[in-house]
Amino acid sequence: MKRVVVLSTGGTIASRPGPEGRNIAGALPGADLMRQVPGVEDIRVETRSLFQKASNALSPEDLQALRAECQRLVDEGGVDGIVVTHGTDTLEDTAYFLECGVRARNVVLVVTGSQRVPHAPGTDAYTNLRDAIRTAASPLCRGLGVLVVFNETVHAAAFARKTSSFQLNGFESPGLGCLGFVDGEDLRIYQQPRRQPLLQAPSGALPQVEIVSASLGASPLALRALVDARVPGIVVEGTGRGQVPPAWVPEVERAARAGISVLVCSAALHGAVLPCYEYPGSLHSLQEAGALGVSGLSARKARMRLMLALACLDGRGDRNALRPLFDWGADRDA
Repeated sequence: MKRVVVLSTGGTIASRPGPEGRNIAGALPGADLMRQVPGVEDIRVETRSLFQKASNALSPEDLQALRAECQRLVDEGGVDGIVVTHGTDTLEDTAYFLECGVRARNVVLVVTGSQRVPHAPGTDAYTNLRDAIRTAASPLCRGLGVLVVFNETVHAAAFARKTSSFQLNGFESPGLGCLGFVDGEDLRIYQQPRRQPLLQAPSGALPQVEIVSASLGASPLALRALVDARVPGIVVEGTGRGQVPPAWVPEVERAARAGISVLVCSAALHGAVLPCYEYPGSLHSLQEAGALGVSGLSARKARMRLMLALACLDGRGDRNALRPLFDWGADRDA
């Protein structure tokens, strides 16, 4: 019999009705949630509640604790899969954080949640949890990295993004597609994802990394404030191929001189950043100013990886040191 450990962190999937007719996310312990999950009788399931929070309240410290618990379960042995139940608002952040930092070996690590609370008509809570458990128990999913299982679909954590605030098909992998599907007891995997180097940062506090998003005519005030605050890392969410308003370039240059790591990614749902333009505010000018262009990651995911990368590098995150850590298809130690 396969052994799967469910780690509950809260979120919509763990909600109870509130006294005023709304819902209290994270109030339902994981053991209570598991009592109503059908179709996993052939799997040995153990449940532990790590946190009982709405996912907007989770912190980097919580992520470190979750990562440590996942790694502990892997290292102890005897576990075939781990399922993390999570609120959907920040599920993609946590799933990718675990993908970056857990050496899973032959253990399948799955993250899931629900769009509807467990007590709502037509809830997807129990179906998603059942599918996640069956996926975590499957040998077909070993070596695929951390997975997001949602709405009978299997996604790579690196590419999954929340694309609907309420519909049951809440997650997609824009431009790249899912890895496979869960059809009742039938699990089918059609693709194998590219992965990035493992980043096993030391335990403890992670360096602060913030995101600033570019748009038409946006002033550099927010970027300037972050540079003045000397945050260790900044992710610039640029437009298109990685462009920003021209007035942002001097602030990026000032950040680089101050030893602040600056990444540039695209706000587009898919596609690489590329220094194919030569004008103020282009990715070329940002890279000349000291930034590093990063492709294949949303700003939120780039932030997760930069926090871990800076922790691994003991804060010395110059471009040359960071570049290989954001490479795709590099050798990965499980």
